[in-house]
Amino acid sequence: MSASLKGGLWGGIAVVCLALMTPGVGSAQEEEALPSVEEVNAHLDKLYRSDSAKSQMTMTIKRDERERELSVQGYSQGEERGLFVITSPAREAGTATLRTSEGLWNYAPRADRLMRVPSGMLSEDWMGSHLTNDDLVRETSFEEDFEVELSWGERDGERVLEATMVPREGAPVTYSKIEYALDAEKWTPIEAVYFDGEEAVRTITFSDVKEVDGRPIPHQVEVRPADAPGEFTRMVYDELEFDVPIEDAIFTQQGMRRQARQYRDQS
Repeated sequence: MSASLKGGLWGGIAVVCLALMTPGVGSAQEEEALPSVEEVNAHLDKLYRSDSAKSQMTMTIKRDERERELSVQGYSQGEERGLFVITSPAREAGTATLRTSEGLWNYAPRADRLMRVPSGMLSEDWMGSHLTNDDLVRETSFEEDFEVELSWGERDGERVLEATMVPREGAPVTYSKIEYALDAEKWTPIEAVYFDGEEAVRTITFSDVKEVDGRPIPHQVEVRPADAPGEFTRMVYDELEFDVPIEDAIFTQQGMRRQARQYRDQS
């Protein structure tokens, strides 16, 4: 999940930002008062964040003519700790990724091998998907990391809140800007287009919104690269819980091994 997927995708996948507002002018929709940036910032920053979270996700990855499906168990604690374990198919069950404040590690159960992911590999694909290792590591804040312009727009005949987000100097963001479309009433993400310079490089769409602890959470997130529009990575939350008790020990190298072997032994 990234937002970072909270970005990162997971929170995750996670995933948005803001700071300054410049109202548009012209149409009747644009003349209607925009929400305050502070309110939208706070809503987006809190949407996926929690003291802890547990999820079960189905990830479908299509590259070229090949399509594969993974089941992924996820755990997170605060903004720095995350553990993702593949639970199926059997040949990949137990493969895991651990994120802490000290870095990112991958675990291969067949070889019982633990490898730290060096900074030079953060741009590499995660598990063959259209997410990167960097998506799992980066934690961004709407309020602190971006400046934004808000305006009203329209998608499929429905009004949306559009937010053009530009990273502040020094922010941990690798894109030149992100153009978001949000639900006009609940400010839930609908689409995000990521740019490198003036070129769009990937699009993330959000759908199947369900309430989790009173929050409107998209349960399906799809990433499509601009240079290969027929490819995608689709993530569907089968289960998602916030603020659940999770042992600290899970977020250690030994804890990752234990969790990974558990799923490996079950496969």
